[in-house]
Amino acid sequence: MIKQLLFLLIISLFFWTCAEDEEPLAEDCAGVTDVDAVLNGIPIKWIRTYVGDESWCVQKTSDDGFIISGASNYSGLLIKTDCDGEKEWHQIYENSTSLYGVRQTADGGFIATGYYECDTLPGCYPDIYLLKTNSSGTIEWEISDGTSNNDWARDVVQTQDGNFVITGTWNDDGWNSKAMLRKYNSSGDFMWGQLYSSSTANEGNSLIETSDGSLVFVGYSGEQHGAYKHFMVKADSDGEQIWKKKTASVGDALLYAVCETPSAGFVSAGFCNSWRSNLLVERNGSGSLAWQDCFIDESSHYGYYDMTPSSDGGYYLIDDICYLTKTDESGNISFSVQLAHVNQSVIELDDGDLVIGGFGFREGNSGGPISLLRLDPSNINTSNLTAE
Repeated sequence: MIKQLLFLLIISLFFWTCAEDEEPLAEDCAGVTDVDAVLNGIPIKWIRTYVGDESWCVQKTSDDGFIISGASNYSGLLIKTDCDGEKEWHQIYENSTSLYGVRQTADGGFIATGYYECDTLPGCYPDIYLLKTNSSGTIEWEISDGTSNNDWARDVVQTQDGNFVITGTWNDDGWNSKAMLRKYNSSGDFMWGQLYSSSTANEGNSLIETSDGSLVFVGYSGEQHGAYKHFMVKADSDGEQIWKKKTASVGDALLYAVCETPSAGFVSAGFCNSWRSNLLVERNGSGSLAWQDCFIDESSHYGYYDMTPSSDGGYYLIDDICYLTKTDESGNISFSVQLAHVNQSVIELDDGDLVIGGFGFREGNSGGPISLLRLDPSNINTSNLTAE
């Protein structure tokens, strides 16, 4: 009898201990750490995964952590991590369907944008959604904005005056649409809106504010279901157009990302060759085309989704099928290696490491596991690599 009681006590302690061990894992949102691991033959420092359905943007925060925007179960999602990718909080925003872009604001909070689409009424079309939170992701204000047709925002910046500008698509009826900039004040009140077009269908995907307060966005201009030409617009701080440029490439072409060049021009990235190849484009400060490269090879790459300047010159890029690419300032490829689980955002840290995250198909609503990884690009053995 004593032996039986002792056996039952041991079994009970075993299950109690397991239950205690399992609870933190559930709260940690499936985070995984692989220090000095290898992913597709590439050394990485760590990789994390988080609960959610899709992730579209990762930005570095002032505390050296990261903010991730996306969606979970058809509601907008923000995830805040520390510098090692450990989740600090996540918030669901039920009045949105997905959050495409996010930035930290000057007050330590966050501004995020995307769209909301109801699923209960006939003839329900997406509307722009804009969200301001505090540093913990708690809503300070949220707004919806749009027409009776399809409207959505892809990116948002806080301007030098403390207000917010978004870019995206306005009044899309399935055949006609305008690229837009819309500005809201620090309380979410509408200030102004400007529309830009060079063809039947137009869209803005990525937005930056320059040091002089100008606004530059990229996207496409063409027909709604094809004949895309890559599109770049520069406007002043009131959204008044300074110049707009629409240029054909090999096949259809579209731009997803833009940044300034050391020569005060703009380099942008996307796809060419009708969805099958990566594209880089540089324009000077007046908008004239300096060069464009459509990188055609045996693989289908579907486009660069993000880019960032490298501290040693050139650019890092991440594409749809998770290729991390380094180029020089003229777009010549130094190396291109395939990772996994990350294809939306690439960030260079102060020590030269890269943090890469997000996973999704930009022109649809199909994401994947929300992931974030860190690697040291100097550990990539480029001697055995050939340029893609």
